[in-house]
Amino acid sequence: MRLLVGLVVLSMSMVPGRAAEKTYDVVIAGAGTGGVSAAIEAARHGASVALLEETDWIGGQMTAAGVSNMDEQYQNVQSGLYWEFLSRVQAQYAAQGKTISTCYWSDRSHCFEPRVGQNILYEMIAEARKQGHTLDVLLRTKVARVLATGNRVEGIVTSAGTTIRSKVLIDATEYGDVLPLVPGEYRIGKYTGKNVDPNGCVQWITYTAVVKKYPNGVPEELRMKNPPPGYAEVREKFARQIQTDGNPVNRVLPVNWAIHNGYRGLPDSSSPESYTGREPERITKTVLNWFNDFPVPISWFDHANRKRVNCEAKLKTLQFLYYVQHDLQEPLWSVANDEGYDTPYNREENLCENIPEEFKAIERHFPVMPYVRESRRLVGVHTLTAADIRREGVPAIASHTFASSIALGDYAVDLHGCAEEPTLEFELERSTDRPAGFLGGLFQVPIETLIPQSTDGFLAAEKNISQTRLANGATRLQPITMLTGQAAGLLAALAVESGIPPRKVSVAKVQKILLDEKSALSLAQFQDVPRGHELWPAVQLATARGWMSGVDRGHFGPAEPVKRRTAAVILAERAELNEFPPSRPRVWRSSPGARASFEDVPLYDQDAGEIEALRKVGATTACSTQPLQFCPDAPITRAEFVEMLSKVLKRAVPQPSDVSRPITRGEVASLLAATAAEQQGYGEAAPVPVQASYAGVYGAPQRSTLTVVFEDNKLFARAGDDVWFRLYPTSASEFVATANTAHWMFVKDADGRVSEVVARSGSTEIRRRRIP
Repeated sequence: MRLLVGLVVLSMSMVPGRAAEKTYDVVIAGAGTGGVSAAIEAARHGASVALLEETDWIGGQMTAAGVSNMDEQYQNVQSGLYWEFLSRVQAQYAAQGKTISTCYWSDRSHCFEPRVGQNILYEMIAEARKQGHTLDVLLRTKVARVLATGNRVEGIVTSAGTTIRSKVLIDATEYGDVLPLVPGEYRIGKYTGKNVDPNGCVQWITYTAVVKKYPNGVPEELRMKNPPPGYAEVREKFARQIQTDGNPVNRVLPVNWAIHNGYRGLPDSSSPESYTGREPERITKTVLNWFNDFPVPISWFDHANRKRVNCEAKLKTLQFLYYVQHDLQEPLWSVANDEGYDTPYNREENLCENIPEEFKAIERHFPVMPYVRESRRLVGVHTLTAADIRREGVPAIASHTFASSIALGDYAVDLHGCAEEPTLEFELERSTDRPAGFLGGLFQVPIETLIPQSTDGFLAAEKNISQTRLANGATRLQPITMLTGQAAGLLAALAVESGIPPRKVSVAKVQKILLDEKSALSLAQFQDVPRGHELWPAVQLATARGWMSGVDRGHFGPAEPVKRRTAAVILAERAELNEFPPSRPRVWRSSPGARASFEDVPLYDQDAGEIEALRKVGATTACSTQPLQFCPDAPITRAEFVEMLSKVLKRAVPQPSDVSRPITRGEVASLLAATAAEQQGYGEAAPVPVQASYAGVYGAPQRSTLTVVFEDNKLFARAGDDVWFRLYPTSASEFVATANTAHWMFVKDADGRVSEVVARSGSTEIRRRRIP
């Protein structure tokens, strides 16, 4: 009763007012996993939020589409808003004496009834509102038009004709429906721009149905007496997949009904029984979401075609339900009538003409939307690719890292249909970027995937973030969309608070808050700094940013003292002074006549580059002046580290107590984290090529990986030992020179000074170097 009362109170404030124009800090289109998370997070951080939803259910794929079996590899469960949500789900079922480990033939999975998930999301929204925050949910409302001045989004006009002004608009719709209305590019299928083949493909959809066993007999209106249209054409295919005497052991087809139910099994609140996914024969509630996938063309994204295609998918599920009741001889099973899908939206807008009247009582209990696996996708500052998230090693983990990580995922690259080589984006990836088998493992999502290339006041927060089709196969699932949505909501709120575009917000500040909210960001997981450890947020940030790493793969060594050479490497990374990116071996290179600054650190020392870089900016402290020595293998004291950090940051850092004691790795991580939030954000909008002078092209070799060094107001690009070209920046704000697939860009800071050089390959940032 407590949940129902909460819903009534909220629904009274969800009805749109009569005002011709409203204003919110953040407007979010789509109340799915990403949208609800973004709304709760933005509201908690003080932004006024309007959350729009086209249907009358919130929760998107996780609840409104009936996919309430969490798709995860169990490596990042206790993270952020997802864990907060899941903990509440577990607590509710535990109070009934039930487990939520009822699916995937497992006893550690996370599954729940859709209505329970939606009620808990409403609870979390209600709590945000009770804290004095504005979070208005506008159901059966969608964006009809986006208001923009140039490349700056300023608001929307709803389907009801209401103008809503915003400082940040977030597209969190299941289909990416706002993207075509916003200035800038987006992807759809394998296409970017206007030359789209409407018959091209995307991942298949599934119109699921929650079904349950009625021990006293199926209600008369839910019994299927006659086969639905087209049943004869699909019956044979169903028979190849599932049979009464099918495989009772595993998922090798054809399976039997119990094995089918163990795949998407749900707890059953209408039954006193509790079971796990390892007991499929005992399951009394499950989801039809296995043998009813439905292929869709790109033209399905158009509203003019969408309902027709969705109705065809719904009919296929109805056909399968008939097969269950009759061919599988399971007359006690039918659509669940206790999930709350029989809503005004389902009755008034979502019933299908191709489904005869005799099945309408069943159709009204189907979810209010299909399971959409692939949407339109933003073309953002960075496009996440399959190569970016490719997992390798044992245990498998992403081979690529992002210093700007805002969420972790762990699911394998999983495409349902439309996965052949010709359907992929050739300029970004190949099918070989997808590892064989079903290989999961941790990977990072960078903040740049949420931010458009050149549009301000706008973010993405669902399956529509900037990514390729293959990458989408791993980021489309409920846990990771909740976490990226949380990050998008936080980014929007911080932008509003500071009065700046989201791209200007300090990435480190976003990361620190997410870590304080227990959302993991680093691929490094350490046994000696587990979740809950007081150093966990600092160590996560230091390792995510690439400033520090563990003493070995499973240990950080928080109590170990830090050597002076190690401190130099850490501080050079912190100040972005290291000439060589972490992914490349450091090779000694010196110009004629070069001499080492310290007698005990020759130029061929493995850490000489970092020590010399710090010396050049005046950030080193010698241990001896006669002769000048660095003492690289001696422990560095707390006072010495703070002095060097202050010089690197060009501001005073408070001195710790007991300054003569050697500083530990844990203390270094804490200091780095404490000073991190003051770093600048991503920077300006996408660079535009302009004029600059250059000279000295010396037989450029056919290589796309170059070393970039800025010395004496000149940029040197080297391929091996050869100087490829020297660039002399002019007063122009950016310069782009193309060398094979590498693009080198100068970027000016707010004072008009050339402050950074950025190397890109396609849309992937290879290297960003700050110019001292």
